[in-house]
Amino acid sequence: MITTSDKYDSFPLRKGAPQRRRKGTLGGYTGTDNIWRRNRRTLMFLFAIFAVLYGFAFTLFSTFFLLQLAIPLVVLALFVIWLLPDSGRAPTKLLYQLMLAFIIALLCWPDYIALAFPGLPWMTMVRLTGIPMAFILLISLSASSRVRHDLMESLNGIPILWKLMLIFTAIATISVVFSNDKTLSISKLTIALLYWVSIFFASAYVFRSPGRVIRLSYLLWGIAVLVCLNGIWEARIQALPWAGHLPSFLQVEDEAVQRIMTPHARAVSGIYRVQSKFTTPLGMAEFLALSMPFILHLMMTARNTALRLVTALTIPLVLYAIVLTDSRLGVVGFLMAFMIYLLYWSARRWRERKDSIVAPATVLGYPLIFALFIMATFVVGRLRIMVWGGGAAQFSTNARQEQLDMGLPMIMSHPWGYGIGMGAGTLGYVSPGGVVTIDTYFLAVALEYGVVGFMVYYAMFVAAIYHGGKALLTTQDREILYLAPLVISAINFVIIKSIFSQQENHPLIFIVLGAITALTMRANLNSENKSPPTSALA
Repeated sequence: MITTSDKYDSFPLRKGAPQRRRKGTLGGYTGTDNIWRRNRRTLMFLFAIFAVLYGFAFTLFSTFFLLQLAIPLVVLALFVIWLLPDSGRAPTKLLYQLMLAFIIALLCWPDYIALAFPGLPWMTMVRLTGIPMAFILLISLSASSRVRHDLMESLNGIPILWKLMLIFTAIATISVVFSNDKTLSISKLTIALLYWVSIFFASAYVFRSPGRVIRLSYLLWGIAVLVCLNGIWEARIQALPWAGHLPSFLQVEDEAVQRIMTPHARAVSGIYRVQSKFTTPLGMAEFLALSMPFILHLMMTARNTALRLVTALTIPLVLYAIVLTDSRLGVVGFLMAFMIYLLYWSARRWRERKDSIVAPATVLGYPLIFALFIMATFVVGRLRIMVWGGGAAQFSTNARQEQLDMGLPMIMSHPWGYGIGMGAGTLGYVSPGGVVTIDTYFLAVALEYGVVGFMVYYAMFVAAIYHGGKALLTTQDREILYLAPLVISAINFVIIKSIFSQQENHPLIFIVLGAITALTMRANLNSENKSPPTSALA
């Protein structure tokens, strides 16, 4: 006996009659009037020819065109992920674990210590953790409507931020068209998509769950201590501790790596500058400045004396390590973390303790306090040199001014930008060491993404700082108060980028932006008396 189901599966219906799709087939593929189905033999033949030619091309030219030849594989992988059924289950716990692994790899392992096989990109720890994290994020979004809902709920904590992120992504992608070196720009775009954009969305999802931002703060504190101790060791031996001790399979024969491994000293003073695991002393100083707000917040909110004492002892350690980098931007970031946190703490204290005298006096007198602080940086000799620099640092100041004079006419003549990754090459400024460089990230962003791209990029930070700060002053939740170090870190980043263009710590700040978004969403839910969210299957 043939059932109705068997009949439809066994015999074709007349033309024009409705057909029942078999289980497991793609929608829109069944039916004799479907162009893909009618020509499936031709398409399979063409696909086989393409596969053979692609295989030959990969074998012969992968050493020279690996990035271009990998595009079909990436597209195929994304297509497979898109076709995943909505099972309601997603590896969100693995996503969180990969996020922590990525942070540790980013901040603890030198990116130039990697496996380097002929014809292949360096296999760095950042890539080994960041790429799987991006794919797990995509798999989670494809396989679970709950994850998609939760992520969108987090993103709507600051709706303008994720929209600006997408607009910036579109501008960065379009900028490749204007690049004179499209291979380099495509490579830089890939890095931005993996370590900026996807990291932001992953962070917005991961840190929506209670307890995770607190763990992030403790992790950054621990890494900061490790970086400082390593810097002190480096200062004692006047060289990177691992220089000359790497096994052969981790040694990368590259001019840039050799330059990084070479001891750094300021040209005029000859003072050795520590860099720890970072590629430059400035990169180390920037990280310590970005981590300082988290250390301050842990100290001020610690519930036991021992923890408060230990975090307090970390502060002079961080300052000493920044001094060892001989970096003005590190000192500025360190001091700004204190000044901004003082304002936050005073405003918070005034709201909670109406009988407090110190808190309202600090808030009302803050303009004077800040003015005196700025005056001290000019008057106090040691502080003046640390913040504004002396004769030894004057060359850097002059170089930035010269680059600005060179770059502004280029921006005016080409307001749509020169392409992602093309800032330094377009400017054409060569350092005394013979390296093409650009010092100010404000200038780099304008040159690469154009005037509109510059405004969109920094509007993301303005939106995060404004909405995060607004939520911070209205919440009573202990964990949401961690918006304070997150927002201060974002402010510090914007200040530092006025004099430093390196992108080594960019993934960290995009994690910060995602965490600000997630905590702002939780603050909004708390204000509406809703229960705190949890991630799907977290």
